[in-house]
Amino acid sequence: MGKQSLPHPLRTRIVPFRIALPLLLWLLSLSSLPAQTTSVSALTIPLVLPSAIAFDSAGNLYFAETGNHVIRKVDTNGNLTTIAGTGTQGFSGDTGPATSATLDSPQGLALDSANNLYIADTHNHRIRRLNLTTGFITTIAGTTSGFSGDGAPALSAQLNLPTALAIDASGNLYLADTANHRIRRIDASTGLITTIAGTGTQGYSGDGAAVLSAAIDSPTGIAIDPSGNLYLADTHNHRIRKITSSTGLITTIAGTGLPGFSGDSASASAATLALPHGLTADASGNLYLADTANHRIRRIDASTGLITTVVGDGTQTFSGDNGPPTAASLDSPTATSLSPASSLTLSDTGNQRIRQVETQPAGSNITTIAGLGSTTPGALTLTAPSAIAYGTGQLTANLATSTADNTATGSITFLATTSVITKTLGTAPLVSNTATFSTTTLPAGAYSLTAIYSGDQTHPSTQSPPLALTINPQQLTATTDPIFVLYGQSIPRLSGTLTGVLPQDAANLTVAFTTAATTGSSAGTYPVTPALTGPTAGNYTIAAPYPSLTITPAGTVITLSNLVATGTTGATGSTGSAFTLTVHVASTTTGTPTGSVTLLDGSSPLFTNPLSSGDAVFLTSLLAQGSHTFTAVYDGSTNFTPSLSAPQLITVGTGPPATPDFALSATGSTTQTILSGSTASFTFAVQTQNSLSSPITLAATGLPNLATASFNPATLPPGATPNSFTMTIATPTTVATNSPSAHGLYRSFLAGVLLVCPLARAALRRRKHHLTATKLIILAIAGVTLTLASGCGARINSDPQLTSPAKSYTITVTGTATSPTGSPLQHSATVTLTLDPAS
Repeated sequence: MGKQSLPHPLRTRIVPFRIALPLLLWLLSLSSLPAQTTSVSALTIPLVLPSAIAFDSAGNLYFAETGNHVIRKVDTNGNLTTIAGTGTQGFSGDTGPATSATLDSPQGLALDSANNLYIADTHNHRIRRLNLTTGFITTIAGTTSGFSGDGAPALSAQLNLPTALAIDASGNLYLADTANHRIRRIDASTGLITTIAGTGTQGYSGDGAAVLSAAIDSPTGIAIDPSGNLYLADTHNHRIRKITSSTGLITTIAGTGLPGFSGDSASASAATLALPHGLTADASGNLYLADTANHRIRRIDASTGLITTVVGDGTQTFSGDNGPPTAASLDSPTATSLSPASSLTLSDTGNQRIRQVETQPAGSNITTIAGLGSTTPGALTLTAPSAIAYGTGQLTANLATSTADNTATGSITFLATTSVITKTLGTAPLVSNTATFSTTTLPAGAYSLTAIYSGDQTHPSTQSPPLALTINPQQLTATTDPIFVLYGQSIPRLSGTLTGVLPQDAANLTVAFTTAATTGSSAGTYPVTPALTGPTAGNYTIAAPYPSLTITPAGTVITLSNLVATGTTGATGSTGSAFTLTVHVASTTTGTPTGSVTLLDGSSPLFTNPLSSGDAVFLTSLLAQGSHTFTAVYDGSTNFTPSLSAPQLITVGTGPPATPDFALSATGSTTQTILSGSTASFTFAVQTQNSLSSPITLAATGLPNLATASFNPATLPPGATPNSFTMTIATPTTVATNSPSAHGLYRSFLAGVLLVCPLARAALRRRKHHLTATKLIILAIAGVTLTLASGCGARINSDPQLTSPAKSYTITVTGTATSPTGSPLQHSATVTLTLDPAS
């Protein structure tokens, strides 16, 4: 079964995984962004995408605030300080104070025994080291995005969106090189970097084999247990995998590969996970994991291999502080860690909080230890219609204060979260405790919107509940000039215009028109489909009906020629002469016209014949004396227009005394192919001349073996009507009974009689033994009868004429009449029948 395709978790500028997170991003003002030397309560500062967590031996907490591009510290008294990053997204500051350096979306932390904090500076594709004693920061691995450097100093290697970090007992640093689909190690003594897991191919393979031959997909979690075994969150494979230190083999210990939630209290290998992230191993080897898209923290027991949920009820929201951890609600947690007191700590990323599970005499409780631990319900509200069209609308934030004249100062930050990314829309100043923000530039899509107020000297910071907003694509109208193409012509390049594009998108939106019609498509109307391209194409849709392209029938030119009388060189003959008239119909574009042509003598139709490769031939010998003006009329077809030929003159002069006669010709289709056992019908025309008074009888020759022909009418009576008849040919199946014919039976009987006749004659001559002779004759007849009966069994043999490959027959239809003098008048016409053996 193929693995579910998911977008890469780190291809946005901020969010490290693809799930629907209500991640609130906002821009802290300079007054509310603590400097390294200034601390505030960790519960009074809104956080922006908290992720990686680490503890030092004294119990101080360090976490990466990914959305604000800073590293924060929460001391044991709950005070928060910024220890790295200015809050500006970028790269700078190496070898200087970490608080003056710029970072870009950090997502991994690890602390060694020498008081060095390692930072995965994710979107800078680097690993940086912060000396917590001096406060200075340096880069130890990575240059630009890519993959290179194995076996060489890590400082010259290329990484691609590194995330999780871990350090083993020897001080070697392990990193999840996420977009390279590898786990890499930086040797503590040499500084060289090597790949220890993954082929670099995004996929899943290799369980039970050497780790370097395994394929992994976007790892975002690493942990090392006391035995030196390494665990990785194979995020897009929805698995936790283990690299056994003693063997170097990789195995899956949790997850089936299908995203979902199941398996609690059972074997972890049979459970389902959904985008697992951060991992932590405790002193006993028990493994904690952030089951991110399931909004839970789960634990895999080291001794039993069973998996259980230890935090979270699976509901994507915020609730449960100061209550049982399994009854609390989380929103897309991404990291886990254990404090020196073994308190499970997690980044409740979508809820903008760091939360901790504390064991108390009455049981375990979960609390918020960083982020806005509580806000005043209803203090800040955000309003907007539930659905608006792209390019319209605004958000309104209202801040409630204790009294009507108690006006807050500062600004409101507006944030928008989609299933792909969370970003800060911008800020707007408070005016009479209200701030508005335009949504005209917000792309089409579904959003969870939030407003954040940072507070002032008399008003605490707070945030609004999320507001769901759907921005629908703006409808455009596409128009094209009328498009008409003759059948057979090339389809022209299609172009048109769009109406309704916002000025801000005019340079970033193009339209292309396509149609299913091609050169050679039949005449008709074909829709023209407009397709939008460009950076803003997703913000628009084109309203039906779409334009259309019309292919009209091509014109035709018909010519009537070869008006030749038998025995002459031109269009002049005598009465009874046979004239040949040839018609050719040509397209004014391309293609060959099909259909039929009617020959007119003056205004009277004589014959209608089908076109074959654009041609039709007419034969007649029944023209009366005098001048005849012939024209040919093409009836037209789906793809070709009717046409009329120029008139042609035929003069019939005085010839021999006119005698009654008739002419016979095939009309319609003169060639047909059928299966054995079926029927075919051919039509014929008859023209009489000079008052033929004899009926015309009809016969057919050249039929397939055992086939029969019937005529309707069977005989043409005297006179001019009916002037047409139909011949129907019934063919046999592919096998026939091989019975003796009546003629054969007679011959066999005669031979038997002759065999016994001499005996009979001799007996009669002697006039005695008369009875004996009679008996001999009777016995001979009986013997012949038995002989014939024994040879007339039900033997069925294939007729070789009917079982061979398809065979064509030229069938001649002959009409026979009688002249006034009693001599026969005969004329014939031929048709072709091809017989396919029945299957």
